Amino acid sequence: MKNFREMYQKICLVTGIEINPLKVFDYPPEEKLDGFVAYGYVDAETGFNFKILAGAQLDGDKIKIVPASYKKNFSIRRAEILGASVQILPDKFASAFKDRLQVISDAYAHDESKEQTRLVKTIDALRHPNFPDDVAVYFHGENFEPEQAWVRCEAVEGNLIRGVLIHELRQDFGVHVGDEIKFGVADFNGEIICAVIWQ
Repeated sequence: MKNFREMYQKICLVTGIEINPLKVFDYPPEEKLDGFVAYGYVDAETGFNFKILAGAQLDGDKIKIVPASYKKNFSIRRAEILGASVQILPDKFASAFKDRLQVISDAYAHDESKEQTRLVKTIDALRHPNFPDDVAVYFHGENFEPEQAWVRCEAVEGNLIRGVLIHELRQDFGVHVGDEIKFGVADFNGEIICAVIWQ
């Protein structure tokens, strides 16, 4: 499946997934669906998700939209459909779902500080594939072995990124799950790493 950035805040055609139509439609279509039109977004707790906007029937290059219920609000996690095919649709499709996209944006993209962390492309290789806000960070210190743990990004502060430790360290660095961490991004022998230097 694509990198999260390619799908983030994009209208997508998702095929190769099974969804109970009763979760999406008031009156399920009689004809078979080939896929779903969905919107990619990130929730800090559940990771990368697809909000299902409509069903889709394919006829060559043409896509017939089968409207979903406005009363129902169904999302599926990226982690649950890793075998699916995702195609990014042209921007013109967004206009048909403008109101629903605004609702999603209001609910999940209102934290400007967190949005800034998602714009940092240099750390993309270190992001969790299903939880893009979570980054693998190395902890270094004079009396410690280098150790890696997951940190959930919260804000960009100058040359550092502030986040929250979400993975307990094996060694006693003096920080624990839930504690605030600030880390930097560095080139180490040609490899980009995120690191905290502990005194």
